[in-house]
Amino acid sequence: MKSFVCSAAIAATLALSLGQAPAYARQPVAEEATLDIYARYRENPRVSTERLENGLWRARLPLAALRAGPGAIHLAGSYASEEVSFAVAPQADIKEARVILRHVSGRSQQGQSPQIRLGMNGQFIGQLDGVTERAAAINEVVLDPLMLRAGYNALRIDAVQRYTLDCQDNSAAELWTEIDTSRSYVEIIYARPQFAATLADLGAVVSAGVGGVDKLGILTPGADAETLRWGALASQAVGNRLGYRLPDISMLSALGRDSDGDGQDVIAFGTPQQLAGLAPAGLAALREGDSWLSIGPSPADPSRFLIIAAGHTPEAIEGALRTLASDGFPLSATPSAIIKASDVPGAVASGGRLPLRADSRYVFRDIGLDGAAVLGQEQGSARLSFALPADVRFDADEDAILMLDFAYGAGLDDRSVVNILVNGAFERAVRLTNSDGEVVPGYEVELPASSLRPGWNSVDFQVELSSPQQGACAAGNARNLAFTLKGTSTLTLPPAGQFAELPNLALLREAGYPFTGLEDAPMTIRAADASAETMASVWTLAARLGQINGTVFTETDFGIGLDLPDANTLLVGARPQLGGFQPLQTLKLPEAGGFSRQLNLVDLGDNGLLAGGESPAHDGRLVMVVTAETDAQLLASVRSLVEPSHWSQLNGGAAVWRENAATLVWAQADAGFTLGRSPSVERLRIAGLSGSWAWIFSIATILFAMAAGLALIARHMRKQIGGK
Repeated sequence: MKSFVCSAAIAATLALSLGQAPAYARQPVAEEATLDIYARYRENPRVSTERLENGLWRARLPLAALRAGPGAIHLAGSYASEEVSFAVAPQADIKEARVILRHVSGRSQQGQSPQIRLGMNGQFIGQLDGVTERAAAINEVVLDPLMLRAGYNALRIDAVQRYTLDCQDNSAAELWTEIDTSRSYVEIIYARPQFAATLADLGAVVSAGVGGVDKLGILTPGADAETLRWGALASQAVGNRLGYRLPDISMLSALGRDSDGDGQDVIAFGTPQQLAGLAPAGLAALREGDSWLSIGPSPADPSRFLIIAAGHTPEAIEGALRTLASDGFPLSATPSAIIKASDVPGAVASGGRLPLRADSRYVFRDIGLDGAAVLGQEQGSARLSFALPADVRFDADEDAILMLDFAYGAGLDDRSVVNILVNGAFERAVRLTNSDGEVVPGYEVELPASSLRPGWNSVDFQVELSSPQQGACAAGNARNLAFTLKGTSTLTLPPAGQFAELPNLALLREAGYPFTGLEDAPMTIRAADASAETMASVWTLAARLGQINGTVFTETDFGIGLDLPDANTLLVGARPQLGGFQPLQTLKLPEAGGFSRQLNLVDLGDNGLLAGGESPAHDGRLVMVVTAETDAQLLASVRSLVEPSHWSQLNGGAAVWRENAATLVWAQADAGFTLGRSPSVERLRIAGLSGSWAWIFSIATILFAMAAGLALIARHMRKQIGGK
């Protein structure tokens, strides 16, 4: 009997595999269930864009939406800083810009003039007095539009703080400034000129940020399995270029002025005949077997792009979409291009985002750390980040080896160290003991491989430099403090097994597993029906999963319906289309969700639901269900789910959420299953087999010896009898 994420989910999946379940009467909602337990939460601080009356656009970017970490910016110590980055697309013609900052500093600094310095892209933009009153202050700093550039812009916030003039403790708890990230924001007013770019500009114009791709419409000739597949490839072509954010993806049925394509960038695909109303010059003469790709202004909104991927055959249409999704394909600086079948890219994946392999050696600069230097400061840090396969499992007694190339300056005392943390946990320290300074090549550090985890990992090098001082208030000269970590340092990973316990939303969150397009196991994505909202929900999830490793699902099976093939299956649809979900009446949620009662899922209301378990039809295959109460709520829930604020919280075997990230709660799976074999289990298995064969060989040897002995005794007795 196969186990799902909870007993209710078993029946739900069985209903899916056996076909449409009979309709159940809607149960009345209890009075307790009508209370909105999330009413106390404020709206998410999200990037917002609005059209102004004079044809301009205004974008408001809360700092909370630009940072990976939640909460306020806390700047502690005599000097502290933080940098917040935001993107501006080339299409945005910036007219005005400003920074609004809400901040407060510790009361102990009153009368000591704490300061906040603001910089943009390395240029000074303003200096604010630290506020030590009981309430925070709000300041406005007007920016020169020329300071902002296409691509990423960095807002740097420096806090210089003190609370005494005599022998200040630079790390005292009294030295702090806090920035309210929900109410502090960057505001940009910009115009959108008519779109004018070529295919060679795809990497620039398909970009995130102000004036970038915030809404994507996909214009399709129909609604079938091929359309579902091609829409996913088009969505991944955009999502992989955006990096970490996704636009609101929708399915369009028409395009032109007064259509629902207004305010959206658009990708259209089909045959030349199906696209005749949008076709640029030359498409009608496209030869059989060739693929067409073009870019130009959208007829619904000339400030947005329209990309057309066309061909006379399904293979040619997919060839155009594969070319679009291949970031490294050499497209010409022309509005359109014809791609021969022999030139179409095969499997599409970004080498820069693929996970590292076990039993391999990597140079730091090749995996993102080109060295780091700490000069004239007591503290500094560097981070090495990399991804591992989702099913990687290291033995407890294995070590990852760091070979560090570094140098440090003279005059340091014996308190100078480099602390090494793996995924936030302290593991090793390197002492800097030579008072004359030293250049150290190939310093070996062993790190427990068990500290590494599937998905993204970080190795932090925290540099603490100290020099001798005398007297209570001795003036310290920090210019001799120096440390350099070189990019020629290496990381060597030990051998590993392949082992995963499913369902596991943490693996989905970190590595997309087992829906990455990189696994050997077959993978399929199913839409419960062909409604526009369900199709767009599938495309949104496919874009998010493709973003994780920079992959495009060219080898994935797409379909419409409730069948469960012999593959890991992602099934997306509204609750009524998934068999009624009557068995999913109870799903236990943790008390951290603000309540301890069971959530009634007969009517999902405004909730989205993500639940996984082993397929009842096929051993060792995962079924992941994404659902909501209606088609419209399904699309809204999926758009919320793929936001970093929601996605980063996924865990356990099931999750329920609403629009606000604070509402996401998850539950552990009641039971699960395993894929692969860990290295220790494999070793035990081999040892067990070796022991079994050794035991059999020993028994055979003993039996042979006994038989030989008996034969000698019998021969001796025959001789004795014959002699008589």
